[in-house]
Amino acid sequence: MENCIFCKIVKGELPSTKVYEDENVLAFENIKPAAETHILIIPKKHIITFMDLDGEMESLVKASQKVVSDKQLGSGYKLVVNGGKYQTIPHFHLHLLAGELEEI
Repeated sequence: MENCIFCKIVKGELPSTKVYEDENVLAFENIKPAAETHILIIPKKHIITFMDLDGEMESLVKASQKVVSDKQLGSGYKLVVNGGKYQTIPHFHLHLLAGELEEI
């Protein structure tokens, strides 16, 4: 999608601190972290919401597992999906949170 910030990151048009990348998934550090570790995990294909997923979840889960393992977060983390009014960017993404969490 032309104006999607995550699509621009996937295309390399905007900078990001990549944590993981494969043919279908990109994971990068959140520029406004809500936790000591706050990584966004996104499909490279533009998918707007959780309800629009069609088979992509397996690659997102595998990528999430790899990041948790590589970052040695197994002792405590949250994997969060926001939807509806709680989803601020219209491109499906997972939040991987670990360490000290910001009070909500």
